[in-house]
Amino acid sequence: MPWTQELVPLGSGTLTLADERDDVRGMSVMDVRDHRVGEVEELLVDPGERRARLLVVASGGILGLGEHHRLVPVDAVSRVRAHVRLERSDLHVESGFDYDPAPLGPVDYTSVYSYFGYTPFWEDGYRAPYFLDRRG
Repeated sequence: MPWTQELVPLGSGTLTLADERDDVRGMSVMDVRDHRVGEVEELLVDPGERRARLLVVASGGILGLGEHHRLVPVDAVSRVRAHVRLERSDLHVESGFDYDPAPLGPVDYTSVYSYFGYTPFWEDGYRAPYFLDRRG
């Protein structure tokens, strides 16, 4: 069953995170093979719990031209230290889902979670540890 609420970009200024340490915007993103994927440009936040649910990872391009913005569930984060480390490869992220900052209606993120192989946070049985728990 699709989740019917909207995820809100943290940068919109309409809400804050439940824990400010969750704000990983601006951090480099590395993949499972130590390849640089890009940078966390934005966080999409569940307004009910005020928790980041998706990273918007910017990569490629020069001075913003030709830049790609891909969605990555926070469940794909294996560790957060000086950078965000993913459990997936840069190629997996690159061939994933584009982020549209101005969708024309409600967005069903089920396909993003399915592509990365995770249960969506709104479904029964979701027990994945939150990415903040992976700091250290």
